[in-house]
Amino acid sequence: MSAQPGTEPIVSVVIPTHNRAAMLVDAIDSVLNQTLQSTEVIVVDDRSTDDTEARVRGYGGRVRYFRTDRPGAGNARNIGARHATGRYLTFLDSDDLLYPYALELEAAVLDRQKDIGLVCAEMSGFNAEGMIERYHLKTYHRSAYRDPAITYESIFERSERLGDIVAVPTVLLQEEQDAAAHRVYFGNIFDTYLLNLVICQNTVMLRRAVALENERSTAMRFWEEVDYLLRITRRHAVGFINVPTYQLRYHDGQLSTLAVASGRYVWMRKQQELLRVIKRHAFADGQYYRARQRQIDAHLAHLHRAVAVPMLLQQGSPNRHRRWAHYARHYLKRCARYGHPARALALLSRTPSPLRATAVRLLESCRLVSRTLLWTLKLSRRSRLAH
Repeated sequence: MSAQPGTEPIVSVVIPTHNRAAMLVDAIDSVLNQTLQSTEVIVVDDRSTDDTEARVRGYGGRVRYFRTDRPGAGNARNIGARHATGRYLTFLDSDDLLYPYALELEAAVLDRQKDIGLVCAEMSGFNAEGMIERYHLKTYHRSAYRDPAITYESIFERSERLGDIVAVPTVLLQEEQDAAAHRVYFGNIFDTYLLNLVICQNTVMLRRAVALENERSTAMRFWEEVDYLLRITRRHAVGFINVPTYQLRYHDGQLSTLAVASGRYVWMRKQQELLRVIKRHAFADGQYYRARQRQIDAHLAHLHRAVAVPMLLQQGSPNRHRRWAHYARHYLKRCARYGHPARALALLSRTPSPLRATAVRLLESCRLVSRTLLWTLKLSRRSRLAH
């Protein structure tokens, strides 16, 4: 049920969308079918040319509709946030879904824990064939969680049983009988989040006052939510519920995969933008950077390498290959400046393009295996010392 006219809703749900009318209806329905009765649904339409507006208007007063001619998800989310009237604010991508207990559960944690500015949760992944994985966060952010030293216990400072904090929604208990025993974690995560993507931004619910402290960047195509949340987590503690509240949909309409040339280009641009985001936040406070320079420099070297790799895998004419190799060497030089030279990649950047692509893929595969083995050995050694 939606909030009654004239009353302040507990949660405002902002759904930015662009030409996803059919999936948008599913997303809206997943909000209107929430167990929390006091909700507000705001759809911000980013220049859709399909029948998005007609479908949203069909919901009448249950859904508020705004249209913008300025492109970008960041702009759409800012518009939705400005029009929100709820005590709490969350964002739902128009191709995804919420579990029916999601808003009730996250709002209840924020009600009880006055010292946190936002709460987030586990997530599920699904596609047209059905559920892929109910507990999907560590797969989605496997680049962080491949390191066995990164655990919820290491990220957060304390935890409590979910059932000791809130009344667990009945519909959740019907799905997981032991849900009350799951942990809710609390703490300041900025240090970890700056170096590792350890939470799913889609699952975040914020106090509206906290959400409006900073607007999202409207110039970024990728990572605007990470940039936004880094600004917030620098100042506010976070709660994490180890129960999935959000369903992430995988479908053909998303950004190209790495299996095609355009996917490799998107991969490269995403890595470039992530690098800019992390540098901006790492260097924003000189004292903070100096205190953690070794860890931050190692991460910046890793991010520069992560830009260089897709550059070395770009396809096209010989001139294009040489140009991308030249750009890659620029980023690899930065790795050396940060104290972690990537000599093998630098050497491969000067090899013929067919050999280069094969060798780079092999090198990166071997590097991943060796890092995984090293992480496992470190964890095993730490476990033995603890006992």
